[in-house]
Amino acid sequence: MRMRLGVIVAYARVHFGDEPTLEQYGAFAEWAAQMQFAGIELAAFSLDHFARDFSDSQRLQRFRDRCQARGLAITAFEAGFLRHMTVHQDPAVRAQAVAELRKSVQVARSLGSDLIYLHSAPHPSWTIEFRRLYDEFSPPTRVDVPAEFSWEAAWAQYVGVIRDLVREAEAGGVRLALEVRPYEMVSNADGGRRLADAVGSPALGLVFDTAHFLVQKELLPVAIEKLRDRIFLVHLADNDGITDYHWAPGKGAVPWDGTLGALRKIGYAGFANIDVAGTYQDIDAEIRAGRDFILARLAGASR
Repeated sequence: MRMRLGVIVAYARVHFGDEPTLEQYGAFAEWAAQMQFAGIELAAFSLDHFARDFSDSQRLQRFRDRCQARGLAITAFEAGFLRHMTVHQDPAVRAQAVAELRKSVQVARSLGSDLIYLHSAPHPSWTIEFRRLYDEFSPPTRVDVPAEFSWEAAWAQYVGVIRDLVREAEAGGVRLALEVRPYEMVSNADGGRRLADAVGSPALGLVFDTAHFLVQKELLPVAIEKLRDRIFLVHLADNDGITDYHWAPGKGAVPWDGTLGALRKIGYAGFANIDVAGTYQDIDAEIRAGRDFILARLAGASR
C-alpha cells in the first residue's frame, strides 16, 4: 500500500476565517476533490468552534458521506482546542481536556476517521518571545524559566494528561497523535519517543511535520527511523531551517529525496498532507505547487 496525498485545513482558514463552519469546510472539500487530493483534515480551534460545528453527529455523517462520494477520506480530526488545556495548571481544566477528548472520539468516528491529533504546547510558566506571523515562529529572542520550575514535575504532569487522553481514545477505537513543534514540551523525535515510552500505549503516535522537525535541526531521515510506526500522519511543508515557515514543498531546505525515501523504507502507508500555511498572494497556487512537487518526486522514485 502506498502513501496517499491529502491537504490540511489552511485553505479553508485563509478563504473563510480562523474557525470555518462545517458548510465552509464543505467548500474546502469540494476544492480538494477537484485538485485530486485523496483526503482532507478537519479541525476545531476553540471550544466554541467545537460546540458550534461538531456537536451534531448526523450532520457530521452527512459530511463524511459527501466526502466519500467525491473520493475523499477524512484523514484526521484536529482537536486544536486541547493544546493549552494539556499543560494548564488547574487540575479541573486538565480534567475537562479528557472530557472534551471523549467527545472528540465521537466526532472522529462520525467523520469516518480513526485519528485525532493535537499540538504540543509550551509550559505556561515559560516566557518565550519570538516573532509570529500566522503559524511561523522565529528563533526566540528571549526565554525565561522561573526559578521554581521543575522539569521532572512538569514532565510527570504532562505524561499523566497525555496518558489519560490516550486511554479515552483507545477506549473509543481511535488513535491519538501529537504534532510536536519547536520550543514546546515535546519538540523533537527523541522527546516523542520518550513520551510514547512513558505513556506505554500503541494508540499514541506523532504527526511528523517536516517543517517543524527541520527547524529543530533534525536529520529528517534519521528522525523517521527513530519514530517508525509511531508516525501516524505526515505533514509536508518546507522552510529555511531557521524560521518555522510552512512553504510549499520544494521551496526551502528540506532534503526531500532522503525524507520520502525514509518514509518508503519504514513502510509508511498513511496520509501525507500538504501543509502550506501562512500569508500568500495565492495560497491555492502554493498548495498546488507543493502537490505537484511531491507527486513528481514520488513518480521519479517509483521508476
